[in-house]
Amino acid sequence: MVHLSNKIRIFNKISKEKVDGLNKIISDAGDLIALIIPKDFGNTGINYISEDDYPLQVGISSYDKGNNVKAHYHLKRKIEIDRIQEVVYLQKGRVKVDLFDLHNEKFESVELNEGDTIFFVDGGHGLEILEDTKIIEVKQGPYLGRDVDKMDIK
Repeated sequence: MVHLSNKIRIFNKISKEKVDGLNKIISDAGDLIALIIPKDFGNTGINYISEDDYPLQVGISSYDKGNNVKAHYHLKRKIEIDRIQEVVYLQKGRVKVDLFDLHNEKFESVELNEGDTIFFVDGGHGLEILEDTKIIEVKQGPYLGRDVDKMDIK
C-alpha cells in the first residue's frame, strides 16, 4: 500500500518541471491509472495535471492574497468523450482505494486521508471506508444509474 507521506516526484505537464507532492499511480503495463493530490500539495501558480486529450480537465491553482480571477462563464459546446474520468475529494475520513489496471486486475492499494484528492484517469477502482467518511465526486454526467454507467469488477 502506498501512503501519501512517501512523496513521489513527477513532471508537471505544462512546465515540465518536477512537481513535489503528486503521486502518479501507473499499472504494471505502464498505463496511468490515477493521480493523487495530497491535502498539503503546495505548488504555486496554475498546474493542470490532466493531459489535453483527457475528457476531464483537472487543475490545481494557488493564488496570493489580492489576486483575482476575472468574472467569466464557460461557452456551451458539444464535446464527445470516450471514457468517464472521476475526481474524488475526501472531505472527511479515511479510505483505502484499490486500483485496477485496464484488464481489471488489482495492482495497487493507496490510503487517502481527509483533504486528499484522487483523479481516476483510467482502469477501475474500489473504496474501502476505514473511518466515517464524506467524499465529493466530480465526473461527467448525467449519472444514469448503476446498471447503465458501471460494470462491477469480480
